[in-house]
This record gives sequence, C-alpha cells and structure tokens, in this order.
Amino acid sequence: MKIIRTRDYADMSRKSANIISAQVILKPDSVLGLATGSSPVGTYEKLIDWCNKGDIDFSKVKTVNLDEFVGLPKENP
Repeated sequence: MKIIRTRDYADMSRKSANIISAQVILKPDSVLGLATGSSPVGTYEKLIDWCNKGDIDFSKVKTVNLDEFVGLPKENP
C-alpha cells in the first residue's frame, strides 16, 4: 500500500481523481472499486467535471461499490 500525504481535503480529492483518471485512460475498460458515502464526494465531483468537459470517458468502466453488498448476511465479515 502506498500512503500519499495531502495538505487538505481538496488536495486529497484532486490527487485521488488524478489517480483514478490515469487508470481509466490507461485501461478504458477498468473495473473500479469505489466507496460510497460522503468521504469521496470531492473526488467524484472532479471526475464528473472532467467527464462533462470530455477530458475522460467512463463509458467502458465498470464499478463495484464497496458499501453496497447485496445478499450477504449481516454475520458475513
């Protein structure tokens, strides 16, 4: 695991959006594990902005949303 230190939430959002966009550009049919909730909102806002501007294309990307497991019993770790 690589730990990346950032100055603040905005810096973290920008850096994480850069990492995700680099992956999608490198491999347009990437499968991404994405978190739900409010923590990654800044990152997602940047990615949406870049997508709306045509800077990145997510049309072939698939996602697994980490906090949304369907059909698993609550006893399952």
